[in-house]
Amino acid sequence: MKKVEEKDEKVLLDEIVEDSPSEESKKKIDEYEQQVAVQKSKKKKIWNLIFFIFNILIVGAIIVYNVFGEDFTSFGELQINGWAFLILILLFGLILYVDCLPISYLVKKACKRKRFGVSFKTTFCGRYYDAITPMATGGQPFQVTYLMSYNVPSSAALSIPIAKMFFMQLTWFFISFACLIFSFTNGGMYNTYVSIASYIGFICNFVVLFVNFFLAVSKSTGRKIVVRVLKLLQKMKIVKDYEKQYKKTTAYIEDYQNIMIQYMKSIKDFFFMFFTIALRTILIYTIPFVIYCMLVEVNFAYYGVFFIMGVLIDLAASFIPLPGGSGMSEISFNAMFALYFPGKVVWALLIYRFFTYYVYLLLGAGISTYDFVYGKRKYQWIRKRRELQSESIEFKQVQIQNFRSERALRRRKQATR
Repeated sequence: MKKVEEKDEKVLLDEIVEDSPSEESKKKIDEYEQQVAVQKSKKKKIWNLIFFIFNILIVGAIIVYNVFGEDFTSFGELQINGWAFLILILLFGLILYVDCLPISYLVKKACKRKRFGVSFKTTFCGRYYDAITPMATGGQPFQVTYLMSYNVPSSAALSIPIAKMFFMQLTWFFISFACLIFSFTNGGMYNTYVSIASYIGFICNFVVLFVNFFLAVSKSTGRKIVVRVLKLLQKMKIVKDYEKQYKKTTAYIEDYQNIMIQYMKSIKDFFFMFFTIALRTILIYTIPFVIYCMLVEVNFAYYGVFFIMGVLIDLAASFIPLPGGSGMSEISFNAMFALYFPGKVVWALLIYRFFTYYVYLLLGAGISTYDFVYGKRKYQWIRKRRELQSESIEFKQVQIQNFRSERALRRRKQATR
């Protein structure tokens, strides 16, 4: 019983003790906080609204184009498979759960206990900022500052988003590469224009992954590459402050290298992260097939084809510098699936984009609102209560220790009489 109490007390004390970040870590945290502040600025919100309206206009144009088609199926005429709809809801719930596991696993290692609620909110607030920023660049800085606000050690808060990003890039590379091979060998089954765009997207993603991996395993060569690339960009007037950009890039490389070394030492961590994110990716690209079962028919012969199409659509939209691949995703889906959803491609598109894009906007906005109104205040109150509890435990221990010292002193005096 005593051991259990000591263990609980240790967990409680560990929870309220913050690590002392180094000066370098403080600079990185300040930089991330500035990036998040920019995302929350009024000007940025206006641009996000403009991009969202643009996305709605693209969807509207596709709807109008299909509505005037000869075989358009109105909403009232739709025949929905109830079992397939239930499976779609359960599939999406499983996607949400699996998506949280990598961050939950890393947070547990850093805090020595499960914090699934914080991991859930960190994951989907990050998804929200990825969805509203070009090239999905806003999620990582926000996740760093969000984890810090919930008392996750600064070193872990800085490394967790980078680690997840690396494994997402790695799993995405293998899955998309396999799908591209299949699509190339069966070129007649897929839209030519989307296929060409997907090749471009794959090349862009491959270059990013290759550079990151190469920089992670070669420090000296990596720095040389950074110097040459930045000097070239400076001559092209793309980079204005060379010194600032060099320090920022080399600091990022060092973080990347340290994290990769850490995961290479732990085979268990590596495979857990890789297979968890791979499972999430597979589940995401199962959505088009389930939508087909819901709106058209249950035919498992199309599962592989729809899976590959889903990957090609994301590849085609990945190099578009707009939030969520706005426009390109909708156009690619319409081009790929129009033949498989005769008269119903609009409804399939709306359902697909809801479960792969719009729902993350709603989740992120909902979590942010909850935190602003109640969540952060509740956490601060709980944290204060635990601090008081820990102080009472320490006070109790001091009193017990004083009592034992006084009792020992009395016994020694009695023994000398």
